[in-house]
Amino acid sequence: MFLSACSLNSEQNLQEEPTKSPQEINQALSGLVEQKDEVEEFSAYYAQTTHENKDKSDFYVYFIRDKEGIVSNLRFVIHYVGTVPINTNWIKINADGQIFEFNNIDYSIQKSFYYNTAQEIYESDVFLADLRMIKAMANADKTIVRCIGGVYQEDIVLSKGQKQAMLNVLKAYKNAGGINEFYGDEL
Repeated sequence: MFLSACSLNSEQNLQEEPTKSPQEINQALSGLVEQKDEVEEFSAYYAQTTHENKDKSDFYVYFIRDKEGIVSNLRFVIHYVGTVPINTNWIKINADGQIFEFNNIDYSIQKSFYYNTAQEIYESDVFLADLRMIKAMANADKTIVRCIGGVYQEDIVLSKGQKQAMLNVLKAYKNAGGINEFYGDEL
């Protein structure tokens, strides 16, 4: 096996161009927290409340901006923090009576346990059905995210601030020229 720093010209011609000007992108990203990855040369953008809740249970949305300025990879994260590992295999979300479920996901959960702190993280790309779910969650009066394991379960009740943060990230993604042809006019 070998690595090469060379790339084919055809790959370079397939790169997408930003759909917004640098000024429009910077304006859209203002107010979000930027986390840079200097090794792979991209930045992840989160809401301020996501940054403030990094050691607490949360549901949040973020996206990537690569070194060419392309905004893409809209993702959502369910982050459980507690004193007991749940070993989450099922997530059930209730947004004002609308139910959304993720089943048999234990293989997708990143888990850690250190002293008295357990963390479990489920992360996924945002597809059209997920976008609809996120918007329903953010616009609901009450949103509960339930992480269910074999023995334990834990509820994450989203605050108004957390729900507004989700809408802010979606708006920033759209205004910065975020790309995904499957979203259509739903973003």
